[in-house]
Amino acid sequence: MKKLLFIFILLMAAVQSFAQFGTFKKKDDLEKFKDTRLVVVLFPDSAYSASVIAAVERYWTYTGYEFAEDTAIYRYKKGDFAFLYFSKSKGSKIKARVANSEEDMNALVVTRKFSRRVTPDNLLAFGFCGNKIDTNDWEPEITRAVQLLNNYFNNAVQVKSNGDLSMGSMVNDYPSDKMQLVDKKILIEEKQLELKGKEDGPTLFDGDLEEVDIEEIHKAIKWQDNSYVYYCFSKDEKYCNKLVVSAANSELMYYTTASPDKCKCTSSDLKALKSIKVKATKGGGR
Repeated sequence: MKKLLFIFILLMAAVQSFAQFGTFKKKDDLEKFKDTRLVVVLFPDSAYSASVIAAVERYWTYTGYEFAEDTAIYRYKKGDFAFLYFSKSKGSKIKARVANSEEDMNALVVTRKFSRRVTPDNLLAFGFCGNKIDTNDWEPEITRAVQLLNNYFNNAVQVKSNGDLSMGSMVNDYPSDKMQLVDKKILIEEKQLELKGKEDGPTLFDGDLEEVDIEEIHKAIKWQDNSYVYYCFSKDEKYCNKLVVSAANSELMYYTTASPDKCKCTSSDLKALKSIKVKATKGGGR
């Protein structure tokens, strides 16, 4: 009984987090959003701005878009617009002068209105980013975030019913092709894999696993290498958001939350990934 209660508490904690990557409740609203003009906000940090311009031009397909300096957003007070920009968490090591969030979050966000303080009622969708971003890190981080956002919109609009957009449904059955886990090597940044005793990563994952320097993961993202999936996390005050995504197109393979001090990839994560692979093999990929 105690074990069941503990599992229930863990599931509720996951559901209460921003696990579904968007706040839309109805498919009709997602369809209508296609007609919205996305204003991509550029901040003074040149590495950030160059990266978001490149990523949006290459990977954004859901709406039309245009770019605007943060000092020129007053031009978009009227009209059917949404805004894409970066919100950094309180504990992040990011020097760029970007926005932050009332619900502490380190992510590329889409909002109804532009504000340097993102509020829950203004938030539409988000793609998690790492907490440490220096000049050379912006390209892979923004690439993943733009792709995650674009995937969310394109996948969410295809759900069978409005109920499938709920937090619980999106946490438990995010609509991406999990078969990609079957034949790809998983890359985990050095010192981010935490196993106990004689536990063996490749055995737990039931596939190829390699611990690498973060630069190797960044290369895989930049090259959109279809040979890999990789582990990453985004930490805020309440949670550590743990993800496994494909290097090509940032398809979400796995998502869970832990406490902020539990950000490493563990045997439980690898076992969960193995289970996802087994389920995908039996169920045709979803």
